[in-house]
Amino acid sequence: MAKSAVFKKTKVKYMTNIPQAEAVAAMKDLSNGAYKLLIYYYSRRDGWVFDDEVIANTIGSSARQVKKFRKELISGEYLLVQKGAVDVYFVGKGAVRKFYDSVNASDMFDVQDCPVEPLVTGPMNGFPKANKSKEVSDV
Repeated sequence: MAKSAVFKKTKVKYMTNIPQAEAVAAMKDLSNGAYKLLIYYYSRRDGWVFDDEVIANTIGSSARQVKKFRKELISGEYLLVQKGAVDVYFVGKGAVRKFYDSVNASDMFDVQDCPVEPLVTGPMNGFPKANKSKEVSDV
């Protein structure tokens, strides 16, 4: 007779939602370091300021490796970074796909016309400047 298991979670203030199919596919597609970085990005909330040194320390790597892992995520279409005065991170294949489907490649990117909810990094109008890798307070 097989034993059954019940999965229970404790209540937490912030939850991370990662599509199960994407998480499983990423385990196969990505290196361990890139997978850790993907999970790290998924676990941050909007307004987070990313610092490669802090990320490296958190995932047990170096800042140089974090850059390499980020490139791997971008090439695997798990991450899209729109560079600008404020870098905008689209995390996950679904967000990247929605962005590409809804924005013509020749059009200029405008955060206000953003088709999906991006993960915004860095200080912007209405947000105070924050210390590196600290959460930007909601204003």
